[in-house]
Amino acid sequence: MRYYDQHLHTYFSPDSSETFENYLDQSDLPVVTTEHLDFFSPAQAMPNVIPDYTGYVQKLDQLNAQYDNRLLKGIEVGFTYADRHRIEDFLADKTYDIQLLSIHHNGRHGFMTLNHDTKSLNTHLDEYFDLMLEAVNHAPYANVLAHFDFGLRGYDNVQLTDLERKEGTLTQIFNKMIEQDQALELNTRSMYRYNNAHLYDYAIALYTQLGGKLFTVSSDAHVAADYQLHFTDAYAMLRRHNVQHLATYQNQTIQLVDLPN
Repeated sequence: MRYYDQHLHTYFSPDSSETFENYLDQSDLPVVTTEHLDFFSPAQAMPNVIPDYTGYVQKLDQLNAQYDNRLLKGIEVGFTYADRHRIEDFLADKTYDIQLLSIHHNGRHGFMTLNHDTKSLNTHLDEYFDLMLEAVNHAPYANVLAHFDFGLRGYDNVQLTDLERKEGTLTQIFNKMIEQDQALELNTRSMYRYNNAHLYDYAIALYTQLGGKLFTVSSDAHVAADYQLHFTDAYAMLRRHNVQHLATYQNQTIQLVDLPN
């Protein structure tokens, strides 16, 4: 099996209007979309984002009849501790091939709205990675930790020294992921659109030093033009760390495939 993109969004997510067909037409590889699940607090006054699972499955069944069963089911879980039981209840009677874990907000504000002018980086790093640790501790159902740097996307010029200050917390996060056989995602949108490739280089080194072996490379595409964005660059980075395989998921079962050239 060849490796394929494992973090894509379509019009089944509120922040995308892309179609399945446009991803399917990019290649002959499997296509898995990971639609958003996010609950928000009353203070945020935002509607919850709950995937239309029935409609999603019906659409995939229809397209799989036309596209040789190339479509797989995925979800991106936006974790908050306050909503952990609602998340578990939603997932309980659903079947997904891959379940991504993300930390998008803290119950007061979304992390994409933050920058140096709204909250100091050090203060934010303390909160953000504490929430990430809380998430991996309470989400054993997740297969992959997505865009570990998501909360930093709004901050310009985050340095390795900033991340190194949180190495103790990151070590706890990665150790828990390793214990639970959870992969670390290289999110190429973060790496090359938000200029955080150096942070991923650091994370790969720490994760592998601790014994981590499971990686995915994903575009986080919300439009088909971003499908497999900068994958060759991400592969090259992994190769420099002597990583030879990537993890793929079908029925939430890991299958390792060779790292592409």
